[in-house]
Amino acid sequence: MTEKCFTRMGQIGIAVRDIDRAGTVCKKYGMGPMRSFISTEKSVQNGELYGKKVDSIRFGTLMYEIDGVTFELLQPLENTVWSEFIKNQGEGVCDIMFTPTERYYEVLKERGIEEIMKFTLYNHKFSEDDIFTQVMRMHDTRKDLGFNIFTWDQTEEAKKRVYPRDHMATGAYVQLEDGTEPHLQKPMYLRMEKILVVVENLTETMAAYEAYGFGPFTEIEEKEGLYRKACFTQNSDGSDVVFEIIQPLDDESGYAKYLAKYGRGVYNILFEQNPEYNNVIQTMTQEV
Repeated sequence: MTEKCFTRMGQIGIAVRDIDRAGTVCKKYGMGPMRSFISTEKSVQNGELYGKKVDSIRFGTLMYEIDGVTFELLQPLENTVWSEFIKNQGEGVCDIMFTPTERYYEVLKERGIEEIMKFTLYNHKFSEDDIFTQVMRMHDTRKDLGFNIFTWDQTEEAKKRVYPRDHMATGAYVQLEDGTEPHLQKPMYLRMEKILVVVENLTETMAAYEAYGFGPFTEIEEKEGLYRKACFTQNSDGSDVVFEIIQPLDDESGYAKYLAKYGRGVYNILFEQNPEYNNVIQTMTQEV
């Protein structure tokens, strides 16, 4: 099996037009407690977009955890990949964050994948000899995987930080909820079960995933005339998550229409529903 490029999956990045509306929708499902990252000249520095330096990168955020995975709603404000994503695709999952190994950067070079956004976070001085900075990088892996990959440089200084404790301590975040709010007492969803990615060619996409060390895949399953699919399991800080890669074979299914309109991408996220609810499982990306 190919050497793995990642040790864990940590975050789902969802591009939205209106952060307040998106947050309201999430609260309806009991998602939270919410916190927000405040992008300023101090907290976000050294920005680059598509390989070119920019004066500033600004975005609004709301984030929360579900079973060890952070979900981050991102409203682009100035010089971001998320604005281009919304323009071309609409709202939805733009990127997934993984903790990278050195092999990841080798694979990027081998496959000719470009860095499309970069910036430095925090620049916070805990003491004279302890300054917390974290270099964030997004790569254009959608052509391979159906989503962009977001990572941070695995420096010794960054590795010693405890998330989210040390990140909150920089003052760049605002804790908006403390967990006692009524809407958080009975969340509708308990964990993320599956991420569905729609692609044009399943066999070629599986080979691309395997080049990044994802897998092993299940055997290809085909439903005649409708789709071909294969799955693998990815670890996180909580429960494992299944990635299901789907190639539609028809022209009328939701998969096929999505692919025709937007190209390859994250079609849906499925959650384990709280058994206290009787309605069927819904998906966050339909409303957010």
